[in-house]
Parts: sequence; structure tokens; C-alpha cells
Amino acid sequence: MDSNDKKNIRLIFLYLAFYGFSIGLMSEFFQLWLKVQNIAISNIGLIIASASFLGGILIILITKYLRSINELIIIKIVFSIKILFLVGMALGYCYAIKWLSIFCYIMDSISNNIIALITYPLISYILKNEKIYSKRKLIEYSAKDAGILLSSFLIGKKFICVILDYNSLLILSIIFALCAVFLVFRIKNTEKFNQKQKVKLKNLFKDKILLIYLIYFFIGQMAYSTALGMQLLLIVNYANFSASKAALFIVICGIIGDVFGYITLKKLTPKNDYLTILIKFGSRFFVYLLILIIPIKEVLLGGVFVSLFVSRAYENKTDGVYINRCSRDKMFTFSNIRYSIGYIGKALGVLLCGFTFTLGLRYIFGVSIIFILIQILMALYLIKLRKTEEFKSPEIRHDSQ
Repeated sequence: MDSNDKKNIRLIFLYLAFYGFSIGLMSEFFQLWLKVQNIAISNIGLIIASASFLGGILIILITKYLRSINELIIIKIVFSIKILFLVGMALGYCYAIKWLSIFCYIMDSISNNIIALITYPLISYILKNEKIYSKRKLIEYSAKDAGILLSSFLIGKKFICVILDYNSLLILSIIFALCAVFLVFRIKNTEKFNQKQKVKLKNLFKDKILLIYLIYFFIGQMAYSTALGMQLLLIVNYANFSASKAALFIVICGIIGDVFGYITLKKLTPKNDYLTILIKFGSRFFVYLLILIIPIKEVLLGGVFVSLFVSRAYENKTDGVYINRCSRDKMFTFSNIRYSIGYIGKALGVLLCGFTFTLGLRYIFGVSIIFILIQILMALYLIKLRKTEEFKSPEIRHDSQ
């Protein structure tokens, strides 16, 4: 890499850190803000699902109608608009304009979806491999966890005669989002970002493995969101934790998961991919089954811990290996489709979570466990397809190579 590429990579990772921290400060607590406003939990699920679903639809439209695009310019525009929506949320909260806060929350969530969509293609134009993919995710996860950790200590505390509330966290979130915007605008536009996107979907999906991977990813998003789509509310309601204590529990799980994810990326990834899948998803299946059998507080907390603990690990094997099958010119189109499918899967999962929330833990995790089982079977089948492909053509070189 030349000096401009190295500088751009550093700036991308830095803006990811500030961006992740900004999201962590407020994202989890917005669920509780809605509950404080006497909105039914099923409707909270509907609001979160709407944001995810609309984000997926918008991404599909971007894929269909934008044939020539510079991702760096798009991400600068989206970041700028995101600040306006964050300010709108704060004003809605201050002046008790509930609809304004909800509308701006949905639009901000859509902005976050687009930022998540574009970031890895932006990196892949400079450097693309499975470890870079995992590194990008770990930076964002770690920063988000740090934001949640800080917010869990600040909420309800008194600072210079002011009690820190949800709006205080939102203002802090805006400050760090502005720092991310500053870093984004420092990224130098080079020829590598000027990609012509003229990829026909039928050509992209000639790869059977990629097509099945997208179905697997959709099921996986449903599986996760059906159980943990409203995880802060889940812990507050069923473990009787305070908001700050619940947020602290989530962030501790996430931080431990970040460390485990980093270690697995460096040293502990099994050579057997089947074993990798069973470690990640099999452990989640087992603890959800345990909650189904013994739906008590202690088992719930153990299940949430295990689920968050393994969620950060082995992404180079569960996702990166498939995403990197795409060449750079196909990366943006494929990422669009992947994220849109994922957001729609998340929306359906959160909807199911909202509908089963008041019925009890057995219903919440009973539905999720069905999707996890399908996810595991599909993941194992994908590995089999890859191994068969490598056996038949040992010299095969995918677009990513």
C-alpha cells in the first residue's frame, strides 16, 4: 500500500471507533425511552423492525438504480444527514414531541444501515482479506461496547446540578458522531473509490455458494433478533435489573466477547471449519435450549452471556470467507444485497420478539431455537460445498484471490 492508502485505512478505522462509540452511548437505551413513554412492547418491536425493514428496502433501491457510485461520497453525505436526525431526536425528547423522536430514530437507524453497508466495500478497495473483515467488525463492536459502558455509569448520575438522562446521552452521542464526520471528510478520494457498478444480479448469483450464503445469513439474523432483538428490555423485564445494571451486564459480555474474538482471530480458530461452526452456533443452541427447559433468571443471564460472548468470534469463517469470494467490482452490489436481506431478517426477528415478549421466555427462545437449528444446518452445508469445490478443483481461484 502507498502512503495515501495507509492513511485512508487508519482514518476509516478511526471513524469506525468514534462512530461505534456514538452508537453505543444511546442505541440500547432508546428501547427504554420508548417504554417510559408508555408505548407497548409489541409496538416498540414494530418501531425497531420498521427501521430495519425500511433500511433494507432503501438498500435494494440503491442497488437497482445506482450503476455508477463513489462510496466515499455517499458515506460523507449519509454521515452529514445522520447528524440532523440525531439533533431531531434530541429536540423531540426535550419538547416532548414523541412522533419527532420516533421518526428521527427510524431515519437515523436507516442512516446507520447505509454506513454499515458501505464501510467494508470502502476498506476492500484498499485491502481485502478475512482478517481485515474481522478486524473492522471488532473495532466497531469494541467501540460500541465502550459507549454502552460509559452510558451505564452516567445514566441517572448528577453532574453540575444536572441529572444525566437519556437526552444527555444523546447529546454525547452527537458529539462523537461529529468527530466521526470530521474523520470521514479527511479521507482522501482516490481512483480506487471510483468503481463502476454495472453488475447484473443474475451474474452475481451464478455462484451457488453465495446464493445459499445469503439465505443462511437471512435465517441467522432472524435467529439472533427473535431472542435478543430487544436485549436490554429482556434483561430489565425478566432479570429485574435496573437500566444501568442491564447495560453494564451487556457491555461486560460484549467486552469479554471482543477479547475472545481477538484471540480466536489470532490463535484459536480451529483448522476444522465444521468445529468452528459448532463452537459458535452450537453453544448458542444449547443455552437457548436450557432456557426453554429452565426459564429462570440465572439461566437467562447465562444464555445471554454465552450468546453475546460467541457473537464476536469466528466472523472470518462464518461470513468473511463468503463475502471475500466477490471481486472488488462486485463487492458493493453484493454487500447491498447481503445487508438488505439481513435487515429484513432482523426486522422479522424483532417483530417476533415483540409479539412473544409478554408470553414468556419459553416463547421468545423457543421460536429462536428453530431458526438457530436451521442456521447451523445451512452453515455446515455451505462448508461441505466449499470443501467439495476445493476437492474437485484444488487450483481454483475465486474472485477474491
